[in-house]
Amino acid sequence: MSKEMLATVEKVRGGFQLGSQIPVTQLARSTAWKDSLAKFSMLQILDRNQTAAVVLTPEAFRAVLTYIDEIEEELESAQVEMLLKAREGMENWESGEELARKAKESFLERQELLRGVLDGDQQ
Repeated sequence: MSKEMLATVEKVRGGFQLGSQIPVTQLARSTAWKDSLAKFSMLQILDRNQTAAVVLTPEAFRAVLTYIDEIEEELESAQVEMLLKAREGMENWESGEELARKAKESFLERQELLRGVLDGDQQ
């Protein structure tokens, strides 16, 4: 992400400044809000002092989307790293004949327990 995009995202994350808030009725009355939008990259539209909408310039919107994408990538990388760390001691994966042999051994070792489960603990 470029420094300019990051600065725009920081402006958005920083909240609304004096002059970047306008009442919803002003949208229809004049076009002065367009100058404010260009100046601040975002506007908070108020309806009876409650936020009704937030308007971003296309550049600010793209910067926010890029920022979200990068954060998601970082999160995904951290999750993969955590999974790899958790599975560190599990690198002895087996397959084929070795896996089949160990499965048979496991069944034979637990034969009585398995038989009880299959018979409903009734013999």
